[in-house]
Amino acid sequence: MTNIVLLCAWVLSMALSASATPMVRNGIFPSFLKARSPISTSAFAAADDWPTNVVFTGGSQSYGLWVPPDGTWYDFENIQCLGTPAYAIGDCNDITIDQIGVVPGNGPCTFTTSAGSNIVVAGKAGDGFTTVGPPQRILGAVCGS
Repeated sequence: MTNIVLLCAWVLSMALSASATPMVRNGIFPSFLKARSPISTSAFAAADDWPTNVVFTGGSQSYGLWVPPDGTWYDFENIQCLGTPAYAIGDCNDITIDQIGVVPGNGPCTFTTSAGSNIVVAGKAGDGFTTVGPPQRILGAVCGS
């Protein structure tokens, strides 16, 4: 019995005293992911960044997408959103949205909701976000005159 206790104590002491070599990383995030909080026009100005002129908020996430301001109707089933801070890319038409913001100079934009209503966001400087009530999915939009 004493031998088993000594063997267990020896194995335990070796396990606790052994050092593990951690893997070396260049950083937590790959170089193409950049922190960009709080969201602002300047945060989206870089040419190599995700092109964005419309920002949605849904819960704790913000979603950026590009709706060309050319007066054409765009179905969000064919447009991808980048969700921050999770950096997840997915369809824009299957997320529940609380607020909509349009970058100044890209409006007015009209958004169609899953409830069948239309929400017009002027996209003027200082407007901030427009509340979607109750929160619902946004199915498509048209921006520009």
